[in-house]
Amino acid sequence: MSEAAAAPVHARTSDVPEAERFDYFRDALSDVYLGIRTEWSGTGVFDAAFDSYPVDGDVLAHMWAPGHVGRRGSALVKQRPDEAVYLNLSTSGDHTVSHLDRAWQLGRGMPILLDSESPFVVDFADRARFRLYSLRIEKRPGFEPTRRDVLRINEQLTRTTSGRALATQARLMCAEIEAGRPEVAAAMAAPVRALLRVLAGSPDDPETRLDEFKAVARARLTAPDLRADEVAAAFGLTGRTVQSAFQVAGETFGAWLLAERLDLACERLVSPAWRRRGVAAIAAACGFRDPTHFHRAFRTRFGMTPGELRAGR
Repeated sequence: MSEAAAAPVHARTSDVPEAERFDYFRDALSDVYLGIRTEWSGTGVFDAAFDSYPVDGDVLAHMWAPGHVGRRGSALVKQRPDEAVYLNLSTSGDHTVSHLDRAWQLGRGMPILLDSESPFVVDFADRARFRLYSLRIEKRPGFEPTRRDVLRINEQLTRTTSGRALATQARLMCAEIEAGRPEVAAAMAAPVRALLRVLAGSPDDPETRLDEFKAVARARLTAPDLRADEVAAAFGLTGRTVQSAFQVAGETFGAWLLAERLDLACERLVSPAWRRRGVAAIAAACGFRDPTHFHRAFRTRFGMTPGELRAGR
C-alpha cells in the first residue's frame, strides 16, 4: 500500500472535465489497487465515484462505476509487486473472476479473495454499472496466505459454517458503507480479517486435501503429460506434497492416474456415444500415448482386452 492510501480518498469524476474522467478515475484507484490495469470500452461520459478508508494498516474501498475490467497480469505482478490480498464483494449482480487457474461466476453479495501476488481478471464489462467493495489486507506475520490457502478459503465461503459467517460479515460491512456509516464499516473489518485468519489457518484434513488433488487431476485426466507437479502447481505446492498425500492413503499418483484413465476408457468403449471411434482413438482420448501399453494395462485391470469388452465377451 502506498503512503497516499493511508489517508481517506473521495474521488468523483463529476469534479473534472468529461474528457479527463476515466484517467482521473484510474489515478484515484492506483494507491489502493496496485498494479491493476483498468480497461473500459464503453462510450459516453464516464461517471464514477471512488472512496477508500484506512483500517488499521489496511484499506476498505468502494467504487460505483460504469462496467469495465480490472486486470492484473503477469507482467504487472513482476513490475509492481504487492504482498496483499483483496476480499472483493459486489452488490450489483453477476460478474466473472479469473484467478489461480480457476474461473468464478459470482452473484450479488458473493465475496471472493484475490491474491495480488498472482494474476487475476475481474470482469464487469457486461454490466451498465456496478458497485464493488474491497478490503485490501497486507500480508503480515500471522496472516500470510499461500496460493493454496486462497483457493481453500474461496471454496469454504459457501461450503463451511466459518466461510458462510465470513461472507455474512462482509455483506454487513459493505451495507454500512452504503448506509453512509464508514466508521462502523471500518470497525466491522476486524472480525472479517479474523475470520480470514481462521480459514487460512484451518488444519488440513488429509482426506480433503487428497480429494482436492484428485479433483484437479480428473479435470486434466486426458492430458497425456499430466504429472503430479502440474496438479501441485494449481495449489502453489510441490509435486512431492501431492505424492505424499497419495502415499498416506496407501496409493501412488501414477497408479491412481492409470486406474482412472482405464476406467474412463472402459466407460467409453461401451458407450453408444463412442461406438464409431476405434479402440486406439479412445485410448488416445483417455490420455494414453502408447496403444500397446494401454492394451496390456487394460487386460491386467479388467481381465480382458478392449476388443473383447466391446464384443461383449
